[in-house]
Amino acid sequence: MVTLFNVRFGKQNGDVKTLQEALIAAHFTLPKGATGTFDDQTRSAYAAWQKSLGFHGPDADGFPGCDSLTKLGHKAGFTVDCRNPGAISVNSVSFAKNHGIAQNIDTAREFAQQVCKLTGAPSTWVTGVGNDANILTLILRESSYNPNAVNKTDDNAHGPLQSDGAPFNCSRGYAQVIAPTFAEFHQADTSHQIYDPVANIAAAFNYIWSRYGDISRVQQANPHLKPHGF
Repeated sequence: MVTLFNVRFGKQNGDVKTLQEALIAAHFTLPKGATGTFDDQTRSAYAAWQKSLGFHGPDADGFPGCDSLTKLGHKAGFTVDCRNPGAISVNSVSFAKNHGIAQNIDTAREFAQQVCKLTGAPSTWVTGVGNDANILTLILRESSYNPNAVNKTDDNAHGPLQSDGAPFNCSRGYAQVIAPTFAEFHQADTSHQIYDPVANIAAAFNYIWSRYGDISRVQQANPHLKPHGF
């Protein structure tokens, strides 16, 4: 079985290697072979696979989706699990806030680096390449490095009041995720507390992988572009 959430750009694991071997067997070119790392060669080969299925535009960008990966699995003989293995019930999300966490870029960076190790996201998601997109730009724009930030004024600010005094669907934490998104993209072995820095950033990373394929495609994370919600 191959888990969709394991075959994301920048990840290195056995599922990526299985995907690469399937692409090679289907006669798509990976010059470096099945390395187990989802890199540019893998994205290029996977985009060619998507195009062979009749996908085009954003649907043939080289970032696996459930449909195209399932079709590759049928061809290669493996099954696909499209669920996030760390997902939790939205009713189990906790709204307790943090105490004693400094509100600055260095602290946010430390937490983001922990998330890279936990999720397998590439370190460039924190550092950027040169001055390219990175999670610290996103966190600055979303919460000003405040792990207890909550937005009570945007379109999401509705629902019953929670223990933090804010409506259920408010955006919260470093990366300003909402409770349903936090639950759906929750990272296994992290806190159920939406304000927890590691859990909050990890859920944001998993969401970015699922929706955009890579953080480089998130305008809100790009310091060269004007802010834009993600």
